[in-house]
Amino acid sequence: MPEEIKLIQAAPVVRDENGFYQHPDLPDFEEGDGEKSKAWIAEQRLQVRMVELEYHSDETVSERYFEAGDPDCSYWEPDRPEGEDWFCLAIHDTDDGPVCWWARREVTP
Repeated sequence: MPEEIKLIQAAPVVRDENGFYQHPDLPDFEEGDGEKSKAWIAEQRLQVRMVELEYHSDETVSERYFEAGDPDCSYWEPDRPEGEDWFCLAIHDTDDGPVCWWARREVTP
C-alpha cells in the first residue's frame, strides 16, 4: 500500500532578523537539487511563482536594499501573485538579491 503524501499547507510566516523565511514543511534542497525540487513540487501539486525584490513594485524598496549593502530585507513585503490561495514557501537570498517563492495548490479539473 503506497504511503500517503502529506500535502504542504499555508503556515504563519515568521521571518528571521534579516527578513528571510523557510516554510517549516519545505524540504532543505541543496544547490543542484533542481530535479528533486521539481519532483517534490509536482508531487505536492503546487503552482509556484518567484518574486524578486529587485523588481518590487515600489522602486524605493529595491534601491534601499541594493544601495545599503546590508543583508537585511525585513522591510520588504513581497508582492503576492494575482489570484487566490497563494502562500509563502520561502524568502531567501540569491546572487541577484532576495526572492520570495509563492505557492498554491493546482486546481484539478
